[in-house]
Amino acid sequence: MRFDLLDEPLLSWRDSARQRKTTTLPGTLSRLASGELADFPRLRTHQFHPWCMFLTQLAAIALHRAGQTDPAVSEGEWKELLLALTEGKHEPWCLVVPQLHEAAFFQPPVPEGTLEGWKTHEHPDDIDILVTAKAHDVKASLVAGRDVEAWVYAVATLQTTQGVYGKGKYGVARMNRGYGSRCRVGCTADLSLASRFLRDLDVMTSSWADQIARGYNPDGVALVWTMRWDGETALGAHELAPHFIEVCRRVRVTEGDGGLAFHDTTSHGRRCLRETEGGDVGDPWIPVDRTKGTALSITNRGFDYRLLVQLLFENDYAPAAAQRVQKDDPDPLLFVASALARGQGGTDGLHERVLTLDTTLRVRLADTELRAQVAKRATERVAWAEVMQRKALYPALKLLNWAEKNTFGRRVDDAFFLHLISTLGQEDEEARVSWQRRLRELARAELEAAFSRCPFPSAHRFKAISAAERAFALGLKKHFPDIEPARAAAEGVSA
Repeated sequence: MRFDLLDEPLLSWRDSARQRKTTTLPGTLSRLASGELADFPRLRTHQFHPWCMFLTQLAAIALHRAGQTDPAVSEGEWKELLLALTEGKHEPWCLVVPQLHEAAFFQPPVPEGTLEGWKTHEHPDDIDILVTAKAHDVKASLVAGRDVEAWVYAVATLQTTQGVYGKGKYGVARMNRGYGSRCRVGCTADLSLASRFLRDLDVMTSSWADQIARGYNPDGVALVWTMRWDGETALGAHELAPHFIEVCRRVRVTEGDGGLAFHDTTSHGRRCLRETEGGDVGDPWIPVDRTKGTALSITNRGFDYRLLVQLLFENDYAPAAAQRVQKDDPDPLLFVASALARGQGGTDGLHERVLTLDTTLRVRLADTELRAQVAKRATERVAWAEVMQRKALYPALKLLNWAEKNTFGRRVDDAFFLHLISTLGQEDEEARVSWQRRLRELARAELEAAFSRCPFPSAHRFKAISAAERAFALGLKKHFPDIEPARAAAEGVSA
């Protein structure tokens, strides 16, 4: 066996002074818990959250199985905790294990004992969850096949976040069907790796009983890659441990004269929880649609203000355990949401959103009645933004041939929560009028931008602008009567 993550310093890290070093997997966990580790310099951007979630799940399982709660232990102690998960075997922690009947890192044992007929890839980025092509910004086959660390991250990311990708290639259980997203939504004191690791670890430990109530087995399989898999069998909740770390593909890494190579083959179904199609498996980072019972999935709109209203105020989505405000959380608190948008045959962007939850908002989020009041106000603001877009701005932009190119949604996105939080102390009516005036400012800015870019020859330009102005004014007068008299009076004209 080769490339043992328990003993060999294969993983890069940086401290707060940006000094780069390498360590083992146990060393990574030890330095995360102590706060010494500040960054993973070799991770590709889309691999960051999958790797962090894996480390947190692994730490939670190892500590719970050992009856411990404190993650701030030495590298040697972490090594013993991890070995206890594999009955003292090193093979499941090695990237290359020639004996196919043995597990390797994120690679289940191969019962047939041969890789004949399996597909081979020679570069770590060839197995990436990103869909790449020559015309894309992110190219394929650029990472060297001898790059052991790159293979470690690629295999871990593939096995924990990939979806359906062709016939016989199934995705993870933690997403809404094969073309969903595995999201990471939660709160944290700050954006340091240690802060989020320690808080999420506490959340996972605290939710252990809830996982058992969902049907998971306290003595079940925790590291799914350690179990032999013939491509036919599946593991149900009663066979899996809380917060289990899954795999979705039958894969194997081998070593030859040219470096490492990756081999994969198909299966006849998903490896874990085939009985659950919608992704509601109790993952601590995934909000669940209350009506459909499905895991949150992200589109190319990402975490825009409309979705964040649903997530923050628990409107259509039951909150993820990691996003619930805890009594000992600091002030202010950060709300962080991340996901890779996936679709059939492609990916649609890596999306991340960070919001600061100050005291006024935190108090309301922690109280059911107050949260409902803010939720009502926020939902109404979303509706007013839609009215401004469709009834006032769109008719004007259409006359300029600019309706499909407008960026009004992004302008609203930038202003929405800042304005919402700043007006929480106002009465509903005062706050409503203030928001409508802000929307008018944003719409006017979008209209002015269209005036400078509209594709009309000079002979028709002023006529088109004049028509757009009239359409915009008419929309405001009809749908926003409370703010137009104020504007007219301020400008010294009759309303």
